[in-house]
Formats: sequence, C-alpha cells, structure tokens
Amino acid sequence: MVLMVVAFGVGFGWAASGRSAAERARDDAKQELDLAAARGYILEARVSLYNVNFGDAQRQLDDAKAPLTRARDRAQADKKKEIADSLSMALTDVQDAQRLAARLDQGANGKAGEALKAMQTATGK
Repeated sequence: MVLMVVAFGVGFGWAASGRSAAERARDDAKQELDLAAARGYILEARVSLYNVNFGDAQRQLDDAKAPLTRARDRAQADKKKEIADSLSMALTDVQDAQRLAARLDQGANGKAGEALKAMQTATGK
C-alpha cells in the first residue's frame, strides 16, 4: 500500500513537471504568434503609407495594437521587465504612427519603423 502511494506521488510529480514545460512552450508560442501578427500589421501599414493610403494604414496600425498589447502584458506577467518596456515603447510608437496617419503625415512611416525596431530590441529578431 505504501509503495502504491509513493508511486502515485512520483507519477503525479513527473506529470506535473511535464505539464509546466508544455505550458511554457505554449506560452512561448503564443508570444511569438502575437509578435509576428503585430509585426505583419505594422509592415502592412508601412506599405500603405508608402502608397499614400492613410486610411488603410490607420486600420492596420490599430490592428497591430491588440497582439502587441497581449505580448507586452504576457512579458509583464512573466516578470520580463526589459522586454515589457521595449514592447511598451513599440506600442507607444504604433499609437503615435496612427495619430500621424490620421493627420495624413508621412512621418507615420518613420514612427512605424521605430515600433519595429523596439520590437526587434525586445525579441532579438
């Protein structure tokens, strides 16, 4: 009986350790997906700005904010302060670019580029 209880405890501990590794992998994948989505929207916005389509650029920059915010919040929850700070900076740059695009200002393209650089700093990619 004691052997069964010990075996159960060892099995439970082993399963729990595998689950946390799987959860970490899932969280890392979510982070990468959100960052890729935000990067894609920002790049689309830059193309729209190049084509002088400010309306599409505003929409694409707005679309970039949700995944970027999720990625920043996830970094904050994981206590990755430097990454969270870089993503906060990227989010601020996206918001600034969106405001500039609303004023039909080509400077929005530069701000979108700064957002991409801040994301690159955060991820090393």
